[in-house]
Amino acid sequence: MNIQSDKNQKTKIVTFFWGMVILLAGGGLLAATRFGDEAIAPVIMFLFALCFIFLAVWSKKNLWAIIPSGIFSTIGFVTVLEILIPTSEVEGEIIMFLFALSFIVFAVLSKKNWWAIIPGGIFASVGLVVVLEDLIPHEEIPSPPFTLQWGVYNWVLFLGLAVTFGVIWLFRKTLPTDWAKYPATGLGVIAVQCFVLGSRFQETCLISFLVAIGAMLMLALFTRKHLPVAGGDG
Repeated sequence: MNIQSDKNQKTKIVTFFWGMVILLAGGGLLAATRFGDEAIAPVIMFLFALCFIFLAVWSKKNLWAIIPSGIFSTIGFVTVLEILIPTSEVEGEIIMFLFALSFIVFAVLSKKNWWAIIPGGIFASVGLVVVLEDLIPHEEIPSPPFTLQWGVYNWVLFLGLAVTFGVIWLFRKTLPTDWAKYPATGLGVIAVQCFVLGSRFQETCLISFLVAIGAMLMLALFTRKHLPVAGGDG
């Protein structure tokens, strides 16, 4: 019975593989014939995304396929945008937000894979920083010698990361995510320091990180569960 089931599974995998190859080849040739060579890349990206969506719909075990589907869809969409609007400057923001959406959708549909919230939050935070950099005029922060270069809105990045881990911490009653309060606190402290210090954050970033680590250790000390002392009288 198991042998027959394994054989059927292998047959399905082989059929899917060759179907994907034929679909990609046929779709690429059709796109080249109808719209020209520049249409091949986005069409292939969208067909790849379609194949992974089919995998995700095929079985709940394949929900991971949502992530590569979102990545291929994003690349295809951005490629089309570059073809239609060559002077567009929003590709970076779109990539970041759509990548974030792919991971977040995966986390929502598969709660046991809550870890996907972390890359989703990172991409969303970076995308928000890029939007602010493009929309709000500002002066570049001068970079002292031998220091890391930080932008004006890096506090938004750290705040976004803090919120990401804060969201994960909220699921602590049903998932093993109580630990997320520590990076959420540390990143929140860095965000506040980055906002308050402004351009001077570059000069004191090492101190800021040390303060954040200290805050996490203090939080760990005061929230640690006290264990009963073994033994006792007698």
